[in-house]
Amino acid sequence: MTEDDIQQIFFVECEEALEATETGLAACREGTHDGETINAIFRGVHSIKGGAGAFGYLPLQAFTHGFETLLADVREGKVPLEPGLVDLLLLALDCLRDHVEAARSGGTPPDDADLLTKLEAAQAGSAGAAPAPAPTPAPTPALAAAPQAPTFDDLDALLDELAAPAPGPAATAAPLSEPAAAEPDSWLVHIRPHAGAMTKGSEPLLWLRELTDLGGTCEACDIALVPTFERLLVEQGYLGWTFRIPGHVAREAVTDIFDFVGDEVALAFGPEGTMPPPHIAAAVAPRGYAGAGARTEPVPAPTSAPAPIAPSGGDNASVPAAAGAAAHAPANQSVRIDLRKLDMLIDGVGELVIAQAMLAQRLTNENLAHIEELALIETLVRDIQEHAMAFRAQPISSVFGRVPRLLRELGSSTGKHVKLEVAGETTELDKTVIERLSEPMTHLIRNAVDHGIESPEERRAAGKDPEGTLTLSAEQKAGRIIIRIADDGRGIDRERVLAKAIAGGLVAPEAQLTDDDINQLIFAPGFSTAAQVSNISGRGVGMDVVKQNVKELGGRITIESTPGKGTTFSLALPLTLAISDGMIVQVGDQSLVIPLTHVIESLRPTPSDIKGMGTSAQVLNARGSFVPIIPLGLLTGAHEATSNPCEGVLVLVETEGHGRAALLVDTITDQRQFVIKALDAHYRQIDSVAGATILGNGQVALIVDVDFIASTAARSTGSPALAAAA
Repeated sequence: MTEDDIQQIFFVECEEALEATETGLAACREGTHDGETINAIFRGVHSIKGGAGAFGYLPLQAFTHGFETLLADVREGKVPLEPGLVDLLLLALDCLRDHVEAARSGGTPPDDADLLTKLEAAQAGSAGAAPAPAPTPAPTPALAAAPQAPTFDDLDALLDELAAPAPGPAATAAPLSEPAAAEPDSWLVHIRPHAGAMTKGSEPLLWLRELTDLGGTCEACDIALVPTFERLLVEQGYLGWTFRIPGHVAREAVTDIFDFVGDEVALAFGPEGTMPPPHIAAAVAPRGYAGAGARTEPVPAPTSAPAPIAPSGGDNASVPAAAGAAAHAPANQSVRIDLRKLDMLIDGVGELVIAQAMLAQRLTNENLAHIEELALIETLVRDIQEHAMAFRAQPISSVFGRVPRLLRELGSSTGKHVKLEVAGETTELDKTVIERLSEPMTHLIRNAVDHGIESPEERRAAGKDPEGTLTLSAEQKAGRIIIRIADDGRGIDRERVLAKAIAGGLVAPEAQLTDDDINQLIFAPGFSTAAQVSNISGRGVGMDVVKQNVKELGGRITIESTPGKGTTFSLALPLTLAISDGMIVQVGDQSLVIPLTHVIESLRPTPSDIKGMGTSAQVLNARGSFVPIIPLGLLTGAHEATSNPCEGVLVLVETEGHGRAALLVDTITDQRQFVIKALDAHYRQIDSVAGATILGNGQVALIVDVDFIASTAARSTGSPALAAAA
């Protein structure tokens, strides 16, 4: 694993820590927090600090030091967690995000001097307290740049300082200085990195400095593992240390220092003689000793030493017992996977689905003797596909979790107070969809706060709560995910929107538009109703980008708005962008695929089921409700497609914005999984087509965009009755 790989892991963990910290602070703001919430916030900031120091990101490390110092006092009850302090901590979190992004991109770190002053003043308990300068690590060779392995010269100098005899069985610990008189209740901690600790970016010098910052004193350095010069490897860790910690320091404060290290170091707590023996440290430390991720095993001691104190208060045990317990300890149940490798797996599964479809068609046409084996292969392929797609599924909370910060920024710039309500944040969808969903959701939320929600004065005059409400919700419905962004603001002023559209030449003055048509005008490029341009909106860009982004995801966006009550934007998105189930139909000389998530049923109607409407439109009487019939052959330009519903098959489908419709096709030829291929990557985007796929016979078939076809058919007829039926 290269240094760049390790840094990428660090930044992934930074994102996780930032999300956990924001979740905790949100709970503090709502008053639903407890002691563990504060601990989780502290751990998140502290883990970022540890990694920042290891990789030489000094501004990030200095800021997190000031941040966690205040959090430590909050955790210990020295500083009360009041609403004003929570707001300050949220500002610090925003600055921390900027620091992480600057470290990731190599940009200029944010100016945090004023914020650090406020953090120190809050810690002092007075806004006017004279703050001490922010602690900045001294520029040493190990910290001045990205981490690197120590050189031979560094180790020679260190050994000279120890002034210890040559390594051997009798020389196991070298006192660094004459121990000072210890506090009556002080205690010892023994640290030993295991053999490969230095290969993963660990920097023991940082641990020792932080222990010193806590008031610890290094009493001895164990050099029993230091080899002769010719056998020394610069990437290996050989030393162990014993620190005396003041009695007022909690054990958790010490173990927190090693959170970022994971299992790369062995810790032992207790009297002299509890240092992990060299042979145990080398062989067992990664799993048998109490490191940052496993502190439940007792610490073995040399036979000549007093019985050690277990790191987590457990009973003492012998070395074999500890090793045996470690062998049966539960392993970590998660593993990080490079997204590119996951994409390659998904692509491979997609090709497997295509190959299985080709094999199925050939065997079905030539030999029915292997039908059982074919069904087994199809079941296995589907299982593999479902498991592979589950790898990419992530909860949408990763997108919803960024909204509180956005609302705080918008509130400070607009003066509007907005309360956030969230539902369905555990709903899962494809990671690619989540990544591309952030931008359109940001635009919609900014639009809702700037245009939708009124100022506190306007809301009071309208008899509303001065604080507006923004509601985010997500749910799975008919194989798609529906995301709603709703506000309780003024709603869309359709008369003003129409007037602006006519003035801008977007609509003819004599045009007769429905409410939905007027609502859709806000997605027109260059359209804006803002009285003046601001840093939030007014330039007429943003909403058209929203519609385009959602469209590229294979989704649809609809608007529901009631004047004086509010507006709801509904985004209907596919759960996955790779593989789905579909019904293969024949329309004239074309083979098309209808996504199975839209299909309700298929039927052959009788003449009595068909009713005429107007000059050419027809509707289906489906159990007492009239559903518009849409001839796919007419819309696709297929040759020799049937136009008589009684001679073909009607596929009853459910659409997002137009209710039910009946698609007229010639025949249904198959139903199976298909791999979605985006057209815009190889050709260009086509409105009525959601993508393409390869059939079992090698033929390319287009995937029908059911929602677009239904909405187009409803508008093209011009019939109010048909539009109502749709």
